[in-house]
Amino acid sequence: MTIVEGTFNEIERLKVQHEEALVQLREAEEELEELNERRIELAPAAFTGDEVADKNLMVLESEASKLSRGARLARNAAKEFERHLEAARKRRIEECRRLAHERFEELTVERYELGVEAEKAMSTLLKTLGRYELIHSEQVACARGFEDDSLTKNPPRTLIRAWLVSRFREYLGVSSIDHLDGPLPEADGLAAKPKNEG
Repeated sequence: MTIVEGTFNEIERLKVQHEEALVQLREAEEELEELNERRIELAPAAFTGDEVADKNLMVLESEASKLSRGARLARNAAKEFERHLEAARKRRIEECRRLAHERFEELTVERYELGVEAEKAMSTLLKTLGRYELIHSEQVACARGFEDDSLTKNPPRTLIRAWLVSRFREYLGVSSIDHLDGPLPEADGLAAKPKNEG
């Protein structure tokens, strides 16, 4: 069980205990009120020497004393449970903050590692795109060799730019530039799938 779960359980237990103490306090106060009414009724007779009234008043006084003590205990217990409850809530908040900070720190390391991974991927992509341009230059030379100038009019940078925008649009914040809707090899008019692939 984690600290947060343990504190949550403690808070729930303290809430129940606090509520029980408040219920006992209310019940004791109600009973005391009833006893006080009966004591007030018996007081004149006990004062004038009625022994039965005096005995009954003494019994009521004893019960009132016990109820007062019980009410005092319940009130003190409720205050103490409330204090413990507040302390547990503070501990839970602090633990949640500590865990959030700890997770934040873990994520900063993970984010750094992803940045390194993205840089490696970008380096690989740039090398690949450089080879793309070299192949294009060689294709243009070949096309001139068999005198087909129509194949030399499509510079690869325009195609690659549109492809990059289609893939990275949300990161680049561009929307009006022409973009491709498919993979680069399918959009490239000068590229062909190897014949041995279906």
